Amino acid sequence: MGQLTIILCTTVCILILLTSTRSAKNDISFLIDTTADISQDEFDQVIDFIYNITSRLTIGPNDSMVALVTFNTLPKTEFYLNDTSDKSSLLDAIMSIKNISLTGSRETNKALDHIRDNIYVSSQGMRTDAQSSMILITYGLSQSPTQTQFAAFFLSSSVQDIYVLGVGSKMYDPTERTDFQNIASSTENIFYIGEIPYLCHYISNITIKLDPSSTQSEVGGCPEMTTTSTTTTTIPTTTEIETTELTYSTELTYSTELIYSTELTYSTESTYSTEPTYSTESTYSTESTYSTESLSKEQSTVYLLTIYIQMFVGESAIIILSVISVVLVLVTVIVGILVIHYLSKYRKRKRRLELITVLAREYPDMKSGLGPSRMKYIETKHEYKNGHSNKFHTFLKLSMMNNGTKIVCR
Repeated sequence: MGQLTIILCTTVCILILLTSTRSAKNDISFLIDTTADISQDEFDQVIDFIYNITSRLTIGPNDSMVALVTFNTLPKTEFYLNDTSDKSSLLDAIMSIKNISLTGSRETNKALDHIRDNIYVSSQGMRTDAQSSMILITYGLSQSPTQTQFAAFFLSSSVQDIYVLGVGSKMYDPTERTDFQNIASSTENIFYIGEIPYLCHYISNITIKLDPSSTQSEVGGCPEMTTTSTTTTTIPTTTEIETTELTYSTELTYSTELIYSTELTYSTESTYSTEPTYSTESTYSTESTYSTESLSKEQSTVYLLTIYIQMFVGESAIIILSVISVVLVLVTVIVGILVIHYLSKYRKRKRRLELITVLAREYPDMKSGLGPSRMKYIETKHEYKNGHSNKFHTFLKLSMMNNGTKIVCR
């Protein structure tokens, strides 16, 4: 009974381990910024960084497959997931990118769309039973941060793990990395490296994230990171004195802010000394930290609609609404003028018809002379509308006698 219990427990543990183990297959893509914000020598160090990560991975159809895309104004696929199936040819393909020219603007949104539409598709080697990871290496803020956020959201449906490595001197400026939190799949996947030679310190960290079973070894020639220094100096005098201890501390971290602190400690004690003493203590730290707030990928429809409106309408909406308002006002004025004009013509025509009716009733013999060709000679008189019909008729008779059949009422 005891042996059966041990066998059952062992079986359950093995099943749990197998179900919790991450798949060895991983479709990995590198997205490399090729704008001119770093020098050619620094770019070569970025390529060496990618080379060192890839050399530690197990490459093959049942393991990791790698693709690489470069981008500036437009993205370009250097090789697809299924272009290289052995490590040797893959490493050669990576090293061949060192001679690429650095130019153009940083259109990160177009690069993310390119990755989604051209790399993570089955026709280019994407495997449905594999993990998916993308490593973006960039040197600053995208030219279109809102469109970049939108593109990253849609890319997250195809890529499970998105890493962002901000490298170069611009990383000391927080405004140059504000969109990284909207691209990475989590805050743990964001890294800021202000000094490109220090990239080698992150090789093992990135490699383990991509493949926990990967080979780990130290990188030769990697410079030591020195980011923290503390110095304490005490100088007493030869008589009973007040001792002043000054502690100066500067801490620099690769994070969203530069922390600078100065602590001054003042103490008084009685001492008798005949010579000054000096003590200096220096400490060094290689700890790298970051602090960002991640934008959740489970965004609501309303939030996406807001981003869409900002992207395609923006500030031009005010101008468009102003133009529409002016046009509507002009149309209203024109329509009003036309309505008044036609109402006036209608009233004038009505008066003419009334006059014709009077003339036809009073002077039947002139009825044949009041057709459309004669109407233009007839104008109504104000007195007629005010009830002065006798005066009006008398004037009509006089006009008829003087002008024959041409009737003019003025």
